[in-house]
Amino acid sequence: PQYSAKTMATLQLPPPPPPPNGAVLALLAALSNHSSSPNNHNTHQLALKARDDALSSSPEGYGDLCSNFCRVLACPSPELVPESELKKFHDGDVDMFNKCCGWMMDAANNNNNNNHEARKKLGMLTWSTLRQMAGLLLKNALVSPPLPKNTPIDALGRILPGHPSRMELPPQYATEIKHGLLTCIASSESSVRSAASTAIARCCTAAVHLEKSLKSFAIKNWDELVPYILQCIVAGNNASAVSVATSTTTTPEANEAATLLAESAAMGALLTLRKLLEDIPNRLVKEAPGASFHELVPALLHSLGSSSEHRRKEALACLNSFIIPMPGSLVAHMNDYLAGLSALAADSWAEVRRLVCQGIVTLLSHRAEYLQPHIGSVSEFMMRATADSDGDVALEACEFWLTFASLDEEACSGEMMETLVGLFPQLLPQLLKGMVYPPEKIEELMEDYALDEREGADRSQDVAPVFHKSKNKGQNEDSDSESEDDDDDDMDDDNEWTLRKCSAASLDALSGLFGAQNILPPLLPALQEGLGHTDQWVREASILALGAIADGCREELTPHLPQLHPFLLTQLTAPESLPQLRCISAWTLARYASWTVDQMDNPDGSGDPSLVGQVASALVGRMLDPHKKVQIAICSALGVFVEAVGELMEPFLEPVYGVLMQALQQYGTRSRLVLFDTLGVMAEYVGSMIGEGALPGMYVPPLLRLWNDIATENPFDRTLLPLMECLGSSTMVCGLNYQPWAVETFEMAMSTIEACTIIISHEDDLGDVDEDMTDPIICAVDLLDGLVEGLGPNFAGLVNGSARFGQTFPNVLQSIAAHFVPGVRMSAFALLGDLARLAPSLIEAGLSSLLSEAISSIDPMHPAMCNNAVWAVGEVCVRCGDHAAPLNPHAANLLACLIPLLMGNAVDMDGNEISLPGIAENAATTMGRLASINPNFVAPELGRFLLGWCDGMSKISNPGERHDAFRGFVMTLRANPQSIQVTGSDVGDVITSILFAIVSWHIPTSEIPSNLLSGPYRFEPFPSEFSELLASLRQLLHDLKTSSGEQWAQIEGQMPANVKRLMKEVYLV
Repeated sequence: PQYSAKTMATLQLPPPPPPPNGAVLALLAALSNHSSSPNNHNTHQLALKARDDALSSSPEGYGDLCSNFCRVLACPSPELVPESELKKFHDGDVDMFNKCCGWMMDAANNNNNNNHEARKKLGMLTWSTLRQMAGLLLKNALVSPPLPKNTPIDALGRILPGHPSRMELPPQYATEIKHGLLTCIASSESSVRSAASTAIARCCTAAVHLEKSLKSFAIKNWDELVPYILQCIVAGNNASAVSVATSTTTTPEANEAATLLAESAAMGALLTLRKLLEDIPNRLVKEAPGASFHELVPALLHSLGSSSEHRRKEALACLNSFIIPMPGSLVAHMNDYLAGLSALAADSWAEVRRLVCQGIVTLLSHRAEYLQPHIGSVSEFMMRATADSDGDVALEACEFWLTFASLDEEACSGEMMETLVGLFPQLLPQLLKGMVYPPEKIEELMEDYALDEREGADRSQDVAPVFHKSKNKGQNEDSDSESEDDDDDDMDDDNEWTLRKCSAASLDALSGLFGAQNILPPLLPALQEGLGHTDQWVREASILALGAIADGCREELTPHLPQLHPFLLTQLTAPESLPQLRCISAWTLARYASWTVDQMDNPDGSGDPSLVGQVASALVGRMLDPHKKVQIAICSALGVFVEAVGELMEPFLEPVYGVLMQALQQYGTRSRLVLFDTLGVMAEYVGSMIGEGALPGMYVPPLLRLWNDIATENPFDRTLLPLMECLGSSTMVCGLNYQPWAVETFEMAMSTIEACTIIISHEDDLGDVDEDMTDPIICAVDLLDGLVEGLGPNFAGLVNGSARFGQTFPNVLQSIAAHFVPGVRMSAFALLGDLARLAPSLIEAGLSSLLSEAISSIDPMHPAMCNNAVWAVGEVCVRCGDHAAPLNPHAANLLACLIPLLMGNAVDMDGNEISLPGIAENAATTMGRLASINPNFVAPELGRFLLGWCDGMSKISNPGERHDAFRGFVMTLRANPQSIQVTGSDVGDVITSILFAIVSWHIPTSEIPSNLLSGPYRFEPFPSEFSELLASLRQLLHDLKTSSGEQWAQIEGQMPANVKRLMKEVYLV
């Protein structure tokens, strides 16, 4: 590569900062917790307070301590600290002073040389530890500037209006610190380079948001940063040449020192650049000085040839990070980059080979056009790399196939597809091999199985964190359900992304993209061999592969399933099967659950109606397995199976619930969590049948007893979350059949809210209270909402009949609606809306304050809470009917909150637009319901949001909510017909928006044909139950046609043929 004269010059380090003062060294010693003295804790606490007081005292105090932290980081030896400052260090902490600096006294004390060298080595190690700590404290102080001392804050730790926010670093200190950090990235100590590079990257990243406090550290304001990084990288590239060139004029020792400095500087610069590219790649590309930045890529390409494997690795990591922002310099050197990848493909260090694969995968994912000309050779290399002996390299290479299967049509050419198909005979068996557990994992699993058999109880590391599922209402009600419970996640019950998982996911994705005709011929021989293998671990991997191709190849596998299905049942139930073989057999059976359903009523009579029962019996028969992994896999598989078969489970419910309750008593914590989810799935997909006859009596009382036992010991126990969720699902589908346990459930939910609220109220700092702490409250509120939906109007009688909570329920509702944690308010508004629908007497007394809380919570910064608040207010409007008095005090504020949601201009604190799925539809519905009470609440401002209202109405899927939106819209437009003229858009465009909103009534609810507007007429009729609204819309369109005069002919001329026919036949215009 050709570099400018400037970058070819000798490496010029910034001037080193002055040595640190002794008081800061003593402070670092106290903060290090180095002593085992009983007084050490107090000393440490005092040091923390001293640090915080100094940082928050004033801008100068903040800057002085930060600069001294930087001086410590940049000071290579305590020998450079003046004697007067060393005395302060000694007086502040004698023990740490002796550890760091005792060796410096050896000459005065006539210690022998051997002892001196050993003491010096230990002393310098301790000094290095202090330097690293100083770097960490410096980084933390800069990226999280303290509040000025005595800044007034509220109970949640928020700064009161009118007061400065964060401490600002004075410019002179910022300059010194920046120079010091640049010096440190050239340090000979790798730990110092690492600390400095992290501080630089985090400060530059934080400066994006802390524009005032860290202004000097923004890329655009740090002119020296990128040129210095470039200079260091180039110096490293030229280190050997420089040493030869200067060997005639310098001593070998000086030459060696210069080479070492250049190598160290290059490593520090590469490390810094990589971290910057990981954190703010686009900002770096956009704001770095152009001349230096454009020379980075050739310098990095040169570093790929370094003899240092660490420099090769860091340079390649930097180049890979340039792919997504793709600066012009990388485009210009793309061939060199690809050549560099090729040259390193057989590198001796596995980490370099892994990064080669990473670069190729990133290119494929984001800029596939650069790989298209080379796809043949690249694919062959990645296939070989997928079989690499190093597991990390193989995993990174395997990502290539998963990424390829996710490319869009534009990125994936026919030639690329053909190339991959040609590799399938070698690739697919290799993916199958990748699914076999490696020996070390097999050994780990076998140890786990033995531990299960000996002990059975869960270890703390076995139990993953538990999170509750948000309860969204209105148009966004089902948005979370699909993403949370993907049955593929249960293929293995740990969260580590492995070669096995990636191989299975790749096979799954490739089968979906290429189809069975390309997948099965090269895969089946290896698959059949594996399914019949005597090694159970090989057989297990083949069953995993069979499950992986279930979606892409199910139809073509159908002829084989009558033989494969019994085989899977045998692997699941056979006593000699390994626990993992049972797990994967259950998972694969669940993947083919839809085929099992098809056998119930096969048109050609070849089906087997008993298969649903056979699978249910096999799964339930293994539910009491002693191994936790099997328990979890069986529960998960049963849940997936129930989703597919639904009501077909009816004949088997009693035995299934019998075993489920046995499992409830036997299972440990982790298995029980999955069992709760399975019970929730049973309620959701089997439906009301789980509430009939004696069934509720089989499972509700044991769940309530377990809830009481756990909550009595600890109301914050996170296993209560899925327990309450599954009870909530059951209450909704059981309906009135749940009444025998309704009072107990209601009072336990209220007790949970009460206990958790009391405990939280005693927290010293409410700012530390997050949604994790309030999750039990949220789940208890959601359970109350389930009771409302299940019992309907009878819920009011339930509340009023509760001696313990009947009087306090309204106050609890008020408190959760005003709670400081948004998640609690979100659930409170779901409850409020359902109470308005089904038990309105319970909210009448406090309706005004409840409405105020709901309207103030229409905050786009908290989308789920915002969504539920909008929906709840709409339900209150429905309950008010034409009685406007309750809404009079709130209508203006509500309107002001809804308009930004309809117009799509809701923004966050940085002014970025916020996308809220479902919120425009809910806002359109609530606006219509508000207008139905009194159109004059809405009409004066209609011109501001008419177009947004039309767009929101066109997306509403629920017919009842769509009816309410359109009814209010027609009434509002009647009250202010002139609004059409003041939207800021052409009148014809406004009328067209209204027309297409009305057309949304007729769009098919199933599959929407691509030629709906101009192909065969497929519009659906207007719902007959809304005939009154149809008449209103006909009249509205007639009036719009009349008032628009000649413009109507232009509008009609632009209508697609089917819309024109719809308008004529249904709306008579």
